[in-house]
Amino acid sequence: MPRQKVVNGVYIDLSEAEEAAADAMAEASDLDLSRIRQDRDSYLVQSDWTVLEDAALGDHTKAEWITYRQALRDHMTGSDRVSTFPAMPEDPPAAKITRKVVAGNAAYTASIDGGGTLEEAQTAYDTAYAATD
Repeated sequence: MPRQKVVNGVYIDLSEAEEAAADAMAEASDLDLSRIRQDRDSYLVQSDWTVLEDAALGDHTKAEWITYRQALRDHMTGSDRVSTFPAMPEDPPAAKITRKVVAGNAAYTASIDGGGTLEEAQTAYDTAYAATD
């Protein structure tokens, strides 16, 4: 799909010259390492919570985050492009937590709908949350 620009509210395909200029700007930006340390530090700050003792991560996930954070620290010595930052672990913890909450809520609702007490519903929630990976 060709890149487009908006002129007076109308989308127009870029010309070959505009495509080439956009590619050249993207290439120049990718080679501009002046902000790489700042970006790397930002990624490290965003993942600081993963190394806290009470972080809700399994051993496998914790190891992935430790590897990712080390790759970020090592990035400055082996890269000549911004776009080569290491990728975050495949399964972001937010997605895992969302799955756990959804499973817990479903179990809670099923327990209440089945005539269970609030305590039974909470137990069902806790059990489903803990069992979901």
